[in-house]
Amino acid sequence: MKKNLHFPLPRDEVKSVEEAIRKIRYLQTEHLYVFKNGKQIRRFAGETSYVNIPYQYLFELKDAVVIHNHPNDSTFSLEDVQTAVDQDIMKLYVATKTHYYTIKRPQRGWGFDFFDSEVQDQLKFCQVHARQLAEKHIAQFEIKNEDRDAIILHYIWVFFFDLLNIEYAKKEYTNNPIRR
Repeated sequence: MKKNLHFPLPRDEVKSVEEAIRKIRYLQTEHLYVFKNGKQIRRFAGETSYVNIPYQYLFELKDAVVIHNHPNDSTFSLEDVQTAVDQDIMKLYVATKTHYYTIKRPQRGWGFDFFDSEVQDQLKFCQVHARQLAEKHIAQFEIKNEDRDAIILHYIWVFFFDLLNIEYAKKEYTNNPIRR
């Protein structure tokens, strides 16, 4: 099935990462903001489970701070991380109703290719351990079964980014400003 392309919308009143997160965290379709040098340069509105940026706009993601929401309350998808690496995004945020997640490109660059067999092996290793840990928490009634997939994905990224020494965080919203 071919995914719809989502062309840019006019810039809006959002002037910061914090404002973008506040604006999109509760929306039922994915929205994406692109910031460079602290200024909004693009925004997109997508479907319930994806935003598909047309090829001619991808170059703008290099060295950008990108914020988008996940209405399903989950962390980064594999496609999110792959886009961050392929397009050399400086920092990527995912906003959900209750949390936001970040990954930050290391000074040395991302330094990996998802299609490399060693990286694929590392990712599989992380998936196995994430599933085991999630199942343990479910068995001990520490997490609900309906939260299982989101928790597994979070643990995959915790383990994977730790292996690669890449900054990954899950943070709850507070009254304090979001730290960049």
